[in-house]
This record gives sequence, structure tokens and C-alpha cells, in this order.
Amino acid sequence: MSADLYPEVFATALLFFGIWMVVPRAAWSHLSVRILVVVIFQILNLKYLSWRLSATMIPFGMNLEAIWMWLFLCMELCATTLLAWHFIVLIKPSDRSKEADEGEARLRNSSELPGVDLFIPTYNEPEEILKRTLLAATQIDYPNYKVWVLDDGARGWLEEMCREHSVGYVVRPDRRAFKAGNLNHALTITNHPLICVVDADFALDPNFLMRTVGLLDAPDVGIVQTPQVFLNPDAIQYNLGGENSWPEAQSMFSDVMQSGRDTWNNAFCYGTSFVVKRSCLEVCGGFPEETITEDLHTTYVLLSHGFKTRFLNERLSSGLATQDIREFVNQRSRWGIGSLQCLFTTRGILRAKGLSLLERLFFLEPALYHLSTAWTVCLLLAPAIYWWFGIAPFHTDFGHLLVVFGPRMLLSIYAFYVLSKGKNLPFVNELSRVVGLFVFLRGVVNLIVNPRSQVFSVTKKETDLQSSTIYWRIAWPHLLLLAVTIGGAMYQFFGPNREAAFMRNDVGMMISFTLYTIWLLFFACLTCVQRPIPQGQLHSLDTVATGSMRLTLQSLITRVLRFQ
Repeated sequence: MSADLYPEVFATALLFFGIWMVVPRAAWSHLSVRILVVVIFQILNLKYLSWRLSATMIPFGMNLEAIWMWLFLCMELCATTLLAWHFIVLIKPSDRSKEADEGEARLRNSSELPGVDLFIPTYNEPEEILKRTLLAATQIDYPNYKVWVLDDGARGWLEEMCREHSVGYVVRPDRRAFKAGNLNHALTITNHPLICVVDADFALDPNFLMRTVGLLDAPDVGIVQTPQVFLNPDAIQYNLGGENSWPEAQSMFSDVMQSGRDTWNNAFCYGTSFVVKRSCLEVCGGFPEETITEDLHTTYVLLSHGFKTRFLNERLSSGLATQDIREFVNQRSRWGIGSLQCLFTTRGILRAKGLSLLERLFFLEPALYHLSTAWTVCLLLAPAIYWWFGIAPFHTDFGHLLVVFGPRMLLSIYAFYVLSKGKNLPFVNELSRVVGLFVFLRGVVNLIVNPRSQVFSVTKKETDLQSSTIYWRIAWPHLLLLAVTIGGAMYQFFGPNREAAFMRNDVGMMISFTLYTIWLLFFACLTCVQRPIPQGQLHSLDTVATGSMRLTLQSLITRVLRFQ
């Protein structure tokens, strides 16, 4: 009887509850504790995979059930491997503040500091946002730098603003290669040995260069990257009312994963708030123009020439997150497509010369993360396929699933939450992937058809919405799948074969799958109800840096009850 298996689950739950009560949160910063947690997770993960392969599958064959089950398993293996990899990366986050202190001391005691050209690439940002960025750039505490505004929009008012603040203004004759081309054009008309790049919606702190330039003294360091810190909530936070409950979507990667990657010398550039040596760019032929993610690709190319990217995890700039869900989805889709483009290009992950196996594995991770979207698709489709066609993704009863999957799930949720310093919340961490799923899939199809046809689209940050609106183009696939899933379950439970539906061994498992899928699809749809953004994103609310599970659940429930 499956009920006989429940005591193991209860014992495991009590064990985790005991750990939560006894081990203080501060202990999780100790390396030995982090290693122990990761080892326990890997053991549970292997136990789960062993069970999946040995006890839940049927032999492969050319029938729909076998094809679906083995496809589901392959996608799950990819996602599970990625999760195991992320746990390993989280073992030891880097801390380069002491190195930055030493570098700053050398700079302040030196009579000659290396010159810096500070680039602000821009295309369509409004005056209010650009003025904030420009004023911050002119107030940097560094004696030897020059600010350049690289205007691909050729706007007269911006040229006048630059003249008023005595900064360089550059307009190139064409928009070839988008942002990378804009930066490369600026390289040809400037000459300082260091280049600082800041996006048009980011404001640098006055001590930005003093904290970063010193880290470039090492001959094998090509870039120093700092975290993306956003002043306002992103679209998912904002539309679900979670600005006081969980951090914006990028903070998990920017504050946590980058530090872990940096420990392995595999952090990467993400386009703003970084400093790079001109000599390194010259060796590589400038910023790579083959993909629409020139930042990630720049790291590959530099590393293939022996130049590392260093990550300094200090808040040295602040920017604006995208609060409009349509722009949010398009931005994430562009990042995903650009990461996948790096698989095709000659200077990308697979084909670049000079990269070690470990480096290739690390830089495969962004592409694999986006490829694992296929697992999300399978997970969302599984309940509908089961209720309408009677085909389960694998065979087991709820008791066995709870025993084998439950401990792994409990540990992964709590450990990821604590190891990420409260930046990874189990109730919302998948929503950013789910809400843009179908837009991303369309982009993947276009990429497969023509890998070189991708277009760089600038994310709009000037949105000033005075009333709520529903983005049906994003929401309708989720609504359709939600209706099909619920409709199938209702038909089985209340239709002519309702007694047979409850007799199936795997019905308990599929009910749990269905509830989880409904959760994701419902909140993805709710996220597409865009709240007003009066006066634009620059005037919106602040967001929290650390999340709370209790407040997250409370915010989601409140948002449902106050649907508008």
C-alpha cells in the first residue's frame, strides 16, 4: 500500500523542520554548511533520477505513450541537471571587496590614473531618464575620464543637453550591428585605455570607477562587471503587487549566481555598469557583432583570448526595471534568443578556440537555461494530455511520488531560498519563464529558420500608462491551455467515465501536477493584466532586496481578491 510509504515523508519533513528551527540563518554563510546542503541535495537528486529511470518508465517504442513518456523524461533530465549544476555554483560566492579596497587605495595614492572613456549608448530613451544617467556620469569621483553619449536616435535635444553638460556627443552614419556597432564606432574616435559602458537608464554611483578600475591591474583580467540593481519593481512584481514581498527577477542572477560563477572565474558581462580594457577589445576585434547579446558574447571572445571577467558584488549603480509586461516579455525573449545564437556563431560557446572544457560548460549554462524551456512546455502540457487522452508522463502513484520527490523538493525550495539570501522564491520564480513562454518559442522557431536574422529591439522604459490594460496577445495561449486543462479534468471527474477516472493508479500524481500547472497558468494570465504606471517608471515604488515566503503568498492572495 502506498500509505505505508507516508511515514518516510513525515520523517523527512520533521528533519527539515528541525534543521530550520535549530540551524540559524547565519550558519548558511559558512562554507562547510553550504557544501553539506549541496551534497545532501545531490544524493536526493540521484535517488530521484534512479527511481524515475527504474520504476516509472515503459520500454521505448513507436507508440504515442512511449514517445511522450521518454520525451518528458529527456526534458526533465535536462532541467534536473541544470538544477544540480546551479547548486554547485552556489557553494562559494566570491567577495572581491577587499581587492577593490586595495585597488582604490593604489589609485588614490597614484599621481597618474589610467584614462577612461565612459560610453552611454542610447536610442529611444526619454529626456527625463537620460538626464538622470548623464548627470550621474558627470559626477564620478575620478580625475581622468570623458563622458560620451552615443546617440543612435540622432536627437537634437540630446545633442543640446550634452553641450550644456560638456560631454561628448556621437552620432554614427548608420545603425549597423545595433548596440555592438554603436560601441565599436565609438572605439574608433576615442583613445583612453579603459572603456566604461553604462546603459541609458542606469545611473553610476560617484565611486564607481575608483572601486572597479583597480581590479583591472591584473594582466589576465579584461572586464570588471558590477551587479544590475533596479530601483523599481519589474513587470511581474508590479502587476501582482509583490514589490514589498519578493525581489525583481534579475536579482537572483545578478547578486547570487554571478558571485558563484566568479569563484570559478566564469562570471560574464551583461551590458551595463562594467569597465573593460581597450587593449583586450583590440585583440578581439572590438565588441562582437554576430549576436544580439553582445555582452555575453564579449565575455566568450575575451576568455578565448585569455582575458577573464571579474565580478565585484557591490551596489555601484542603479537602473530601471521594465514594468510593462509586454516589454518585459520581449526583453527576456531577446536575451534567450541571443544566448542561443551563441551556440551557432564561430566565436561562441561550442566553436570558439581557446576555451577549456570547464569554461565551455559554464558558458553553456545560459543557453541550456533557455533550452530547458522545453521542460516547462512539457510540464504545462502534461495534465491536459492526461485528462483528454489518458496518457501520463510517467507511471507511479501519489505515495511513491511523495516519498521520492517530496524530500528533494523540500530541500531544493528551502536551500535555494536560503543560499540565494531570499532572492529565489518558490511561488514566483517560474513565472518569468512561463509568462513569456510562447513569445520565446516563436523566437526560437525564427532562430532555427534563420540564425542570423535576429533583430535587436531596444526595451522601452518611458511607459506612462494611465489605466489598466490586458495584453491579450501574450495571455491568450495561457488562457487556452488553462481552459483545456480544467475542462479535461472536469470531464473526467463529472463525465460518463468518472468512476474509472478515480480508479487509475496515477490519478493522485496527475491531480498534483494539474494544481501546480493551474497555479502557473493562472498567475501568468493575471500578470498580463497591466496595472497603470502613472508618470512613468522613474517615479514608481521601490522594490525589496530580500524576499519573504509569507509575504509572497499574502501578496498573491491579495492580488487575486482585488482583481482588476
